[in-house]
Amino acid sequence: MKKQHQKAHIKHSIPGRIRVRIPELKKNNLLCATLEKNLERVQGIKQTRTNTKCASLIIHYNVKIASPEMLTNAVDDIISIHTTELCPIKDTKECGCPQVRSSLRYFSFISAIGGAVLVSESLLGLTISQTLFSPLGAITILAAVPLVKEAVKKIREKKFGLEGMLAGGIIAAVVAGEALTAFEIMWINAGADFLTAWITERSRRAISGILDNTTHHTFILKDEVEIEVEINNLQKGDIVVLHTGEKICVDGIIVDGQGLINEAPITGRADFIHKKKDDKVFSGTFVREGVIYIKAEEVGDKTYLSRILHKVEDSLENKTEIESTADKLSVRLIKIGLGATIGTLLITTDPWRAFTVLLVMACPCATVLSASTPISAAINTAARHNILIKGGRYLEEIGQCDIACFDKTGTLTESEPSLEVIYAVKGIEESEILTYAFSVETHNHHPLAQAIKTEADKHEISPLPHTVCEYFLGKGMRAELCDKTGNPAEILVGNKKLTEQFDVRIGLLSRNVSTLKNKGLTVLYVIKDKAPIGLLAFANTVRKESSAVLKSLEHGGIDRTVLVTGDEPATATHLAQILDIKEIHSSAMPEEKAELVKSLQTINTKVMMVGDGINDALALAQADVGIAMGTGGAEVAVEAADIALVNDDLSGLVYVQKLSQDTIKIAHQNFWLATGSNIVGVVMGATGVLTPVMAGMLHILHTLGVIANSSRLLSHSPQPLELKSGKINELS
Repeated sequence: MKKQHQKAHIKHSIPGRIRVRIPELKKNNLLCATLEKNLERVQGIKQTRTNTKCASLIIHYNVKIASPEMLTNAVDDIISIHTTELCPIKDTKECGCPQVRSSLRYFSFISAIGGAVLVSESLLGLTISQTLFSPLGAITILAAVPLVKEAVKKIREKKFGLEGMLAGGIIAAVVAGEALTAFEIMWINAGADFLTAWITERSRRAISGILDNTTHHTFILKDEVEIEVEINNLQKGDIVVLHTGEKICVDGIIVDGQGLINEAPITGRADFIHKKKDDKVFSGTFVREGVIYIKAEEVGDKTYLSRILHKVEDSLENKTEIESTADKLSVRLIKIGLGATIGTLLITTDPWRAFTVLLVMACPCATVLSASTPISAAINTAARHNILIKGGRYLEEIGQCDIACFDKTGTLTESEPSLEVIYAVKGIEESEILTYAFSVETHNHHPLAQAIKTEADKHEISPLPHTVCEYFLGKGMRAELCDKTGNPAEILVGNKKLTEQFDVRIGLLSRNVSTLKNKGLTVLYVIKDKAPIGLLAFANTVRKESSAVLKSLEHGGIDRTVLVTGDEPATATHLAQILDIKEIHSSAMPEEKAELVKSLQTINTKVMMVGDGINDALALAQADVGIAMGTGGAEVAVEAADIALVNDDLSGLVYVQKLSQDTIKIAHQNFWLATGSNIVGVVMGATGVLTPVMAGMLHILHTLGVIANSSRLLSHSPQPLELKSGKINELS
């Protein structure tokens, strides 16, 4: 649904420059980028710059061609086309924004009333009546109406849960003249509802932002002419033309051209795939090199990536809600409290004693805080250690997981490849192989070329000057240079397809190549004057902490570790051997990863999934606890996950597992403290030892005790792990 756009307003103008105020630009980087890109096509504009903080746009223009009025009209047209609602889902019912606003208003109202009463009594010395017929009592009953309605709804559905108990406790407290106590109950409940709605909405907004593709225009081929169109107007059967660096916006078949495709967003594979005529390509992947013509088979919401993202959103919405121990215990305590109050009145016939018992048991504050305070402290502590936990449920469940599923690239390994093996034939030095390779790949931006440059820099090797340099798409490179003796030489660096193109015989090197490939390495040949002189083997380096993390997780309760990757079987198997992982699932597409996680989940089994890419997002949402690598991870993966390791340190898994288990221990200690003090208070109140004032003090004391016990988690620190190098032993 389109948003009503406020017209662009010129705040400042001088000949050749205007500053325009556009409210929609406020903290909207996506719209800023779209606006700047589209304004580049407007005749007369020299330069544009946006400021998201000030929601403004600065335009430098040619006064002979353009005018301020013309420019503001152009801006309005672009904004009208591309501006969407804050939550651009299908309709407002699907969007969580109304729920967030409603819960925030309710929480603010409860906080304001309760705060006003406390200030009036504590600071101003005023006495506020809390009886049923007092203004505060009436406001309390009115504020409790939504909770009462929810309780009635659940009762009609034959579900009598926490809502009913809270509603009953609130009414009982007001009738007993303790309206402020009722406000405490409502404040805790309203705060929890607001936080839940807010976290859910953040995930929805991030996912819908990805659905609103950052590329709004592309080119299609009509009558042998490339025509620019909006992505929203693409239709099945269109021939889409894509060049180097562009994002593929349809699912389809290549009908002409060839290119290197980065499929990491879909499959997780780090290496680029050479695609040619009749090969399938997916929306959301990138053309790294080349030009391809794609016949669109699926467009818009029908593309593979969009279907995955919609499923992620559905998974976030449909996650099963689990009642916490604190909720269950507070329900029991309210039942016990009502029973104890009535029982005290019937046995002692003393309304004063019954009232004291009611004060002790009416508000389950300490009981609710028994779980909420250690969880809040733990989440705060985790954040200080660069771990984002999106809710207490996930903190609790990660310590209970039995199965851990791991993606490979960017999770157990680094995202970028590294040069692992340099093999030289007899009579050739490894440094010579590296020098030739570096010289040929100097101007290449392929990740494997960058790995060669990195290794050359470590050895302080300088490239040799070359006179000719050719690039062969999907194969490698050729250069003509002078060797260390000053003689001209032809050097080839590439894969087997390049050797076949130049009729180079591999000979005895084939055995070495097989050995390296069986280890899951990517192999390039180095050839001098038609003769192979060496091999370069690459891998995504195993994270130095991976092995220690897996062992520590097993000590913490993980019974089964599973490798789930889009990479080929040989690559996955070799990594599994290094890390001693027994179960492997390779060449897995995103939906297959999610199905695997689902198949592992049983009644008594909890599964954690750890990943970093869009291809992992559906599995992260399906798992009981989804954990994303933050810095290098895709935004949708981080938002779909329940826990994000912000600084990409895998050892954070071990820390958060231990933190979870310690949090649950402290929560149980708090339960005993809160429940025990309540039971003692009931007995003392029923026997007349405790007065109503002392009952109020008991509330304060055991609440402070719970908070003090929970605060121990604020100093919780990770234990150091024994790290090992991820370097694969070189071939001798």
